[in-house]
Amino acid sequence: MSHKEPSNGARTARCAELPAPDAPAVVEFTRKHRRAVLFCRDDSGQPIGYAMHSIRAEPGNLYFSTYAKSAKVGHLRADPAVACILLSDQDANDTVWVSVRGVAEVYQPSKEEVDEMTGAGSSDHRVPDSVVAKVRDRLIDGKRSMIRVTLDEVCAARLTGDTDNESGGRHRGT
Repeated sequence: MSHKEPSNGARTARCAELPAPDAPAVVEFTRKHRRAVLFCRDDSGQPIGYAMHSIRAEPGNLYFSTYAKSAKVGHLRADPAVACILLSDQDANDTVWVSVRGVAEVYQPSKEEVDEMTGAGSSDHRVPDSVVAKVRDRLIDGKRSMIRVTLDEVCAARLTGDTDNESGGRHRGT
C-alpha cells in the first residue's frame, strides 16, 4: 500500500512516528485540551459525532459526563467502539489536535469518584462553578452518567502549532 501526501500539503507520518495513547505528550495534551468530538455508531450503524467536553484525562483514559437517558448512551451500550478528536480552542490556523480510537464504557460513578473528578470547581474559566455543581449533583442522583473511553491507539495528531510536526496515519501500540 502506498503512502500518499494529503492534498493540503501536510505530511503523513508512518505508524512508528505516532505516540502511544499513554505517551507523556498525549497525556499532557488531553489534560490541557478538553474540547472534543466523540464519534460512535447510531442505531442504523452510521457514524455520529457529539460535541463534548472531557472532565478528566489520565494515561490511557478519557472521561465525559452525559445525561443517562441521552441517545449517545444507548449508542455506546449497543456498540462501545469510539473515535475521539480532542482539539485546542486556538484559531483555525493554529489548532492542535489528537485523534484517538478506543472503547467506551457507560457507568454510574460513586459519590467519591464524582467529588474527585469535579474537585473544588471548574478547571476551565469559561465554565462557571455553578455549572460544575449542577453536573456533580446530577451525577450523584443518577440523572447523568460517566463515559470512560479506554484509548487503544492514536490515529493522527498535531500536538504542536508547528505544521511540519503534523502526523497522520495509524499507530499500533507497542
